Amino acid sequence: MDLRQMTASDDLMPFLLAAMNWRDDGQWDAASVVAAPELAHYVTGWMLPGDAGVIAVERGFPAGAAWWRHFASEDPGYGYVADDVPELGMAVLAPFRRKGVAGALLDALIARAREEPLRALSLSVEDGNEVARLLYERRGFVPCSRVGDSDVMLLTLEQGENSHAVGVRQARPHNVPSG
Repeated sequence: MDLRQMTASDDLMPFLLAAMNWRDDGQWDAASVVAAPELAHYVTGWMLPGDAGVIAVERGFPAGAAWWRHFASEDPGYGYVADDVPELGMAVLAPFRRKGVAGALLDALIARAREEPLRALSLSVEDGNEVARLLYERRGFVPCSRVGDSDVMLLTLEQGENSHAVGVRQARPHNVPSG
């Protein structure tokens, strides 16, 4: 497996759908995502300034991706914490799961965030998605708020005397599955 930085030509939609359909129910498709503004902003306009991501390629095929996007308080993502804290999205396509791809992607993206340097990363993980939750917890993400049936999790990256707590917004309810 090879990891590479994502570019504007990479298509996030298959990965967003894999994350949203983590229960393998196939309830979400590209048309329903594009039709819902609260979901479309996860893929629309990729790659905007401040966006970053890593893609895993196995034998020439995209296997998984991890990326972050910045959202503003007036158009927050489900894992929104603050305007200057990007929200992480991640998914591994079904044939490549349980092979260490997710951990490699997450480690690479966290390393990139530390190099930027970002003060934190956030994400949303739905109740019942214990595989993803455990992966995030092992990397230091901790729950910081609830949104509907999901925990918003935060990884604080700043260290030392000058670090300060990341302010967490009060989350709005939703029922959208997230990975």
